This record gives sequence, structure tokens and C-alpha cells, in this order.
Amino acid sequence: MSRERLQRLWQLIGQELEGYRRLHRLLLQQGRLLLGQDHQGLLAHNPRQLQLAARLGELGEQREALAQALSGSRGADAIERLCRQLPDKPARELGRQWRELLATARHCKQLNDGNGRLLASQKEWLERHLDLNAPTYAPD
Repeated sequence: MSRERLQRLWQLIGQELEGYRRLHRLLLQQGRLLLGQDHQGLLAHNPRQLQLAARLGELGEQREALAQALSGSRGADAIERLCRQLPDKPARELGRQWRELLATARHCKQLNDGNGRLLASQKEWLERHLDLNAPTYAPD
């Protein structure tokens, strides 16, 4: 097992974890903007969040490819299998960092889902109160 490739995997997981921490903060901010119906704030906010999400996708793809190359396994099992192949101390550290990444990503998904539900309820309210579903033209 290549030490350089293993170090690169550690770096990727660390970058991904930091990215998900930033995404967590952005999702909280997005929720506040949605609650405050700050449309101008959302217009400025959302591109940053989308850019970070794209970057996290790239990091995740790199991590998955490298973990597969190192462990011979695919998906979430790749990191777990790699941990079983490493000496005790690095295995514990990699496992801890991996679990933290998974937990942070799950929490971000929950926040994103909540923001989506909030946005959907605001859209529904607007449609109901502004009668946006009514026909705009009715022939005589």
C-alpha cells in the first residue's frame, strides 16, 4: 500500500470534512434567509452554496476512487476495509475521521431537506394566496 496514496486519502477526507462543515454553516444561513424571506440575500447566498456542493462532489469522487484503489473495495465499505488493513493507530484515526465525515454529511442532508420543505411550504402559500394557479385568460 502506497504511503503517498494513503496520505492523499487522508487529505481528501480532511478537505471533504472541512467542506461539509462550511456547508453546514451555509445551510443554517440559508434557513435563516428563508425564514426571513430575504430574497436578495438568497440570490447572493445560493451560488456560494451550489459552488461548495459541486466542490464536495468532486472531492467525494476523488476519495472514492482512491479508497477503491487502496482497498480493492467500492463505496462506504472501501474505507472500512482499508481501516482493517492498516495498523491499529492509523486505522482508529482514519475510522474516526470517516465517521465524523459521514455524520456531518448526514446532518447537512437533514438541514438541506428541511430548507427544501420550508421553501416548498412558502411556494405553496404564495400560490394559494396569490391564486397563481388560476387561469390568466378566460375567453368570453
